[in-house]
Amino acid sequence: MQEKNLLKIALISSLLGLLILYLISNIMQIKEYGAENIIPDNEDDFIKIKGVVSNVVDKEKVAVIKILQPKELTVLLFKKDNKTMPVKQGNEIEVIGKVNQYENKNEVIADKVRVVR
Repeated sequence: MQEKNLLKIALISSLLGLLILYLISNIMQIKEYGAENIIPDNEDDFIKIKGVVSNVVDKEKVAVIKILQPKELTVLLFKKDNKTMPVKQGNEIEVIGKVNQYENKNEVIADKVRVVR
């Protein structure tokens, strides 16, 4: 009888945990910014930004992507396993990453880059 009770408790608590994780993931969202809205106070904040690729420099371990919104913004993507970049000039991309200041200019160190179109 105790094994059945333990099994029920384990099943209920795992389902409850999954439900809580689902609710938390819907509540937590990364704020979407425009390039002109990023200020030095945003440094080390995670942001989401969309834009059209104006230039891609694909090096061995890093890709430097320039995206255009009303203002140009530099995105750095450190590559794993030296993969080639699927991003090309003219693509619309969505970037999730951390804001950084380099030579008094804002840039984004990308964690995730997704081609929208």
